[in-house]
Amino acid sequence: MEFSPDNPATWPTFRPLIIAHDVGRSRDRSTAVVGGNGPFEPRLLGIAELQELPQGLYGSARASALAAVDRRYHNNALIVADVSNDPTYAEVLYETFGRRVIGIHISRHGDGLQAERRPVKEGTTLVYTIGRSYLLELFHSELQANLVRVVNGPTSRRAYEQLVRLETEIRDSGMIYKCAAGQQDDLGISCAMLAWAARHPHLEAWVRNLEAARRPRRPRERFNWAAVT
Repeated sequence: MEFSPDNPATWPTFRPLIIAHDVGRSRDRSTAVVGGNGPFEPRLLGIAELQELPQGLYGSARASALAAVDRRYHNNALIVADVSNDPTYAEVLYETFGRRVIGIHISRHGDGLQAERRPVKEGTTLVYTIGRSYLLELFHSELQANLVRVVNGPTSRRAYEQLVRLETEIRDSGMIYKCAAGQQDDLGISCAMLAWAARHPHLEAWVRNLEAARRPRRPRERFNWAAVT
């Protein structure tokens, strides 16, 4: 396939590669949205693949479905995962992907800049709290600035439709985005999660720690997660 800066599926690499994983509730599907910052300037954000995982998966089965996507990219991606509704899922993800996991807790408030170190077996994982509306506004800003490129396909068009169908309500605290009854927002939220991670001020620190994790280490050597908190 011939390279095109407007088609992330043709990009030779991402800096870094990120898989955003929204965890579906009863009606929504869990997702795996793949992309990251492009290897050229201006710094475009590319979304190369959007996948909805099978419904009815929980815990380790859901993490295994996500791992199947990760294997297609040589197990080399940052895993940015929604742990809002099931805090124990961070443990399952850490067992599957190790220190590549960055957790995100989507709530009513938060700017996504401060991390909590959540203990898991044999280590800790970072979890950032961000308001849902704040997250969507960040992605909207990137789209408005024409800094996002998305592969063309049925799931990308579905993500766009989900975002367009969000209902807005203005409150004293600001704009609120709501999913209409019977509608879903799983793919759209995942795109916003990927954009948040790709533009995050801690991104370089995440990558440095992952590179250190791949190198052989001396006994009792610890990873410098403190650099990102």
